[in-house]
Amino acid sequence: MSGKRMDGPYSAGWDIIHSCDYRCPYCFFIPSWTTDAEATNARHLVVSKEEWLRFWDLCYKAAGSFQIEIAGGEPFRHPDLVPIVQGIARRHSVRIVTNLSVAPALILDHLDPKTVCFSVSFHPQFASAEVLAEKLRRLAVAGFPTAASIVAYPPYFPELAGWLGILESAGVRCYLNPFQGVWEGARYPQSYTMGEVELLRRHAFAAEPAVRLAERSPRGRLCAAGRRYFRIWPDGTIYRCCAATELGLKPLGHVRDGKVPLSAADAPCPAERCFAPNEVVHLSPG
Repeated sequence: MSGKRMDGPYSAGWDIIHSCDYRCPYCFFIPSWTTDAEATNARHLVVSKEEWLRFWDLCYKAAGSFQIEIAGGEPFRHPDLVPIVQGIARRHSVRIVTNLSVAPALILDHLDPKTVCFSVSFHPQFASAEVLAEKLRRLAVAGFPTAASIVAYPPYFPELAGWLGILESAGVRCYLNPFQGVWEGARYPQSYTMGEVELLRRHAFAAEPAVRLAERSPRGRLCAAGRRYFRIWPDGTIYRCCAATELGLKPLGHVRDGKVPLSAADAPCPAERCFAPNEVVHLSPG
């Protein structure tokens, strides 16, 4: 994605909804759906479309254009996703992280490739690589900057090369995300074999692959999360990053507070791991 607005120093990760139409075995939301499904699926109802638009207008007035990554759950399950994106994309650049289970026409008819791009995840238990590749091709032909990704779940390795080839035949780059969790008693990503790590590195996001593969810990390194970046939950609570929610750290604020909660300086990372590609980029060199 190109354009002057992408040059701004500020970005945000926004889980707009925690509801999803898939139940992938490697998803870290599974405990929430299992133990507290009602609350998980209803968090997005707390904040209205108008409140979201007011908040992002406030961000623009306070700090200029943000690079906003909208994820979930599955963002297209939010009933107001399209009008919200149409509203904020007038002043901000938007990336939507989606499984693309929706019909491409919804995107092609309502969103603008000049201000919206896509990161599309392939989940082979719920989707066909060939069908998803055709959807990716339609987005690419329409001018939407698009990338794809697959979670490198251990039992998927025999099929990964084939899936990568099918998806990249649509003219998009396909990345592998390290699995974060336990499979057959082994903890990942620490338990990948050398050959598996080599494949992951060939298809990794550029930033900090050693941190995302748990070869190095980010703990103690200065990070700009909280100063140039924040993460928002569907209920409007604003956190420094994903780790802040995992560790139970105090939120930075709420979208209804009437201010943009950006700190004045970088702060040490409090976490042993950082697996989000849009967050690990804020770590200082180390």
